Amino acid sequence: MESNDKLEQLLKHMYAEETLHDDEIDTSDIIDEEWTKFEATHFGGEKRKVKSDKFSFLKIAAMFIGVLMLGGIAFATIHIISSGSQKADEVQTVATENAQRATSDSQLAKQDSALYNPIVYESAELVTILDDIATFYEVEPVYRKEATKHIRLYFTWDKKRSIDEIIDTFNKFERINITRYNKILIVE
Repeated sequence: MESNDKLEQLLKHMYAEETLHDDEIDTSDIIDEEWTKFEATHFGGEKRKVKSDKFSFLKIAAMFIGVLMLGGIAFATIHIISSGSQKADEVQTVATENAQRATSDSQLAKQDSALYNPIVYESAELVTILDDIATFYEVEPVYRKEATKHIRLYFTWDKKRSIDEIIDTFNKFERINITRYNKILIVE
């Protein structure tokens, strides 16, 4: 009897090898049946779900995060470039303003030096000299005697001096006496 069993096993084995090499036999049903049996014994009869849902969710999440990161990097790049160009514009503007201010200051210095150059009056009437001084210091001369206006002088006016110093200089002449009351010069 044992030989029958061995023969039967040998025949099954040979049949199985022929089946494996036979291209005409549809093995998909056999494989599905065997897989179902395997699942029943190893997984308690429940079919396992393929983790394709979780996998696709992770893919979508990764793509979303990637898009957000790229957007953030693009925004940061644009912000850095625009702020850099704004700073360059500010530096250029400040440099231009400084250059203009330096030019303006040098022009003012030239004007100031011309403005404060001493003026020499040679045989000029007192009225002419005092009118120029009064305009510069924003004062008003008032003459008590008409003859005082026509006194002729040789006078050097230094504009860097104060009005009081100039009045003191005029008062050193014998025929001139000037008194100041706020913005009025009284000439006697």
